[in-house]
Amino acid sequence: MDLQPVNEKLFDYLISNLSGTRFETLAKLLYAAEIGDSFVPLGGMHDGGADGFMETRVTEGRKAGVFFQFSVTEAGRVPTKIKQTIDALIKAGRTPKQLVYSTSVFLAKQDVLIAETFDEYGVLLTVKDRERIKQTINSDIKANKVFLDYFAPDISILKHSAEKLHGAVNEFVKDPTVFAFLDYEIKERFSQDHLQDKVLDSLIYWALRDTDPGTEKFLNRAAIADAISAVFPTASSILVPRLNARLVELSRKNMGEIERVRHHKREDVFCLPFEMRKQLAERALDESRLQDEFSDSIRQRLRSISRTPLSEDSEKLSTELIFDSVHDYFVEQGLILSAYLENKVESVQISDQIVERQVANVLAKSPNKVRISPAMIVDCMSVLRAVFYTPYPIERQYLGYLSRTSLLFMTIQKAPRMIEYFNKMGANFRLLVGTDMLVKALSEQQLPDERRQVENLLKVCNEIGAKLVLTEPVLDEIFTHLHAVDLEYRNHYLPNEAYLSPNAVSECNRILIRAYYYCKFDGKRIGWDKFINQFVEPVALRSKAEKGRMELMGFLVQRFRMDYLSKDEVSGGIAQKDVEALAGKLIEARVAKNQELSFNDALMAHVVYRQRKSHKESAIYDGFGYRTWWLTKETQILNFTAPLVIREGGVPYIMRPEFMLNFIALSPKAAHVRQSLRDLLPTTVGLQLGQHMKPEVMHQLLAGTEEWASLSPERVSVIIGERVNRLKHDRLKQYVANL
Repeated sequence: MDLQPVNEKLFDYLISNLSGTRFETLAKLLYAAEIGDSFVPLGGMHDGGADGFMETRVTEGRKAGVFFQFSVTEAGRVPTKIKQTIDALIKAGRTPKQLVYSTSVFLAKQDVLIAETFDEYGVLLTVKDRERIKQTINSDIKANKVFLDYFAPDISILKHSAEKLHGAVNEFVKDPTVFAFLDYEIKERFSQDHLQDKVLDSLIYWALRDTDPGTEKFLNRAAIADAISAVFPTASSILVPRLNARLVELSRKNMGEIERVRHHKREDVFCLPFEMRKQLAERALDESRLQDEFSDSIRQRLRSISRTPLSEDSEKLSTELIFDSVHDYFVEQGLILSAYLENKVESVQISDQIVERQVANVLAKSPNKVRISPAMIVDCMSVLRAVFYTPYPIERQYLGYLSRTSLLFMTIQKAPRMIEYFNKMGANFRLLVGTDMLVKALSEQQLPDERRQVENLLKVCNEIGAKLVLTEPVLDEIFTHLHAVDLEYRNHYLPNEAYLSPNAVSECNRILIRAYYYCKFDGKRIGWDKFINQFVEPVALRSKAEKGRMELMGFLVQRFRMDYLSKDEVSGGIAQKDVEALAGKLIEARVAKNQELSFNDALMAHVVYRQRKSHKESAIYDGFGYRTWWLTKETQILNFTAPLVIREGGVPYIMRPEFMLNFIALSPKAAHVRQSLRDLLPTTVGLQLGQHMKPEVMHQLLAGTEEWASLSPERVSVIIGERVNRLKHDRLKQYVANL
């Protein structure tokens, strides 16, 4: 979904007519979207003055200190309402340190109100009035969607907001992350991402840091995997499967190099030899010292600008707030910050919202007696700007570490913005699933859930909102394929079943027959008819009865949550002679002169273009590219459709399944990635990871920011769409994970 700005008159109309209860509901939805799970809503008549509070994982055993109050109180009565709220919180046994007051009216002289509240209560007041709410919903995609969804039943124009605001600039155009990443992926299409091995190596060393063969401290494979998953949980799905291969490589003794990892084969445990532990400890000490010097520099800046001497607690809290905010900036907008530090772009925005979030986090985990004043916030913002705009040498060195690590997260597809981009793109897809994909999914039905690669891919597509389509030609092909497989099994394999070995079965070119025998070899008690009956009744299949065909359709549509399109629906508006001409070329080129298969393939190519036209996809400039694709590993047809592709604008019709697998199916939720990176980035292992970022890769990503900065948002949006379209169909692109 694009950001859909709400004009001022419409916003005022909707907000002005809200009751207190409805405004409270809206405010809770907006804060839940903005803050996430840390925002805990409260409600009812006995909430003790609070409509919500801030909870973080470090508050265990402590009372909450950050509270929210939502009100439609008129402006003149707001000071009284705030005092009543704080008094009620204290009376309820709470210790408020910050009150976030959100209101549907406009509040003037907020600075006076904030100062008076702090002077009287020692509570930091944050005000989000009518104007700030409007700014938020017109700049933040999540808040924008919440607002539009909430008011959709109230006014009909909101139900058609996408049409009325068609052409709004996509949110991912506003920073260079997506633009530069797609450029990098296309240019590096012939090489797999070997940085992942480097990252995994660092995490293995970190997991083994306390091992010692002298004191018999070792770790087995499972313990290493658990340690890596704990420190970098969002990458474990990609990194941990390669753990055994990397342990073999790191345990290998190379001539002239120090021993990296020692493998005790009899017990199958691992440790670090002394020289490696010494080398890693020295490196960690250097990085820890650099981090301490960075914090000292922040403290010196605070002391130099503070108008009054800071207490020890206040100085500690302010330093922590600035330190955490710097790291949070690199999680959210690492590429543009890196580009600014390298003079690739002229300016960078220091967002107040990030600081506000960190204020709440710092207050939530600080001792209850400590307060943060409005003046301290002003000082922290001044120091933050100075650190980014005019860094001292030690600060620039530390920011360089953060730059490299945040860019590394981009290259291994763990940057939150990238995950949000691909997931939102996936929600728009309309994928005509190919016969080969569905047959492979059928062959996986007896496997454990985690090994069902194609089914899990299709499941993820459904979960993110993509529409999967089963066409009648594909249904016919699968039914015919199952019939042929059944005949081959009964005529050739069943008579010789007693003599078949796993090696002999592996030579079979029928994936379903192989799947059946692998089940039997694994000890599963299953007969052929029972195996086939998972999908269709064997008798109906063997007689090619319409009943069997309908049973198969019912299984596929329900199992993989697919829409069904009949032949009449898919062939409408397509010139029959064009399909027949392409089918003729395919029949002539194929060894097996299968007319039906060739005709169906030719039809599918034309269907994609027809579907794109009927949904007016060429006129959608949201940076996500075309929606409709044929999801298949079929490639032979591409040799005969160059004229068709050129005539239709140059973008092919087949999407490689590997695109979906690598960029969407393996991606965790963006919220989990954000938290994982916030935890990881300030640690020594987080700083060390960035040292694997090759200078040429870093320069290439930063060069993309220069190009982005030279273009208008509209041009950036078009280029992003073109690049991602190319990535979807590129047959030569090398991927780490493959089907």
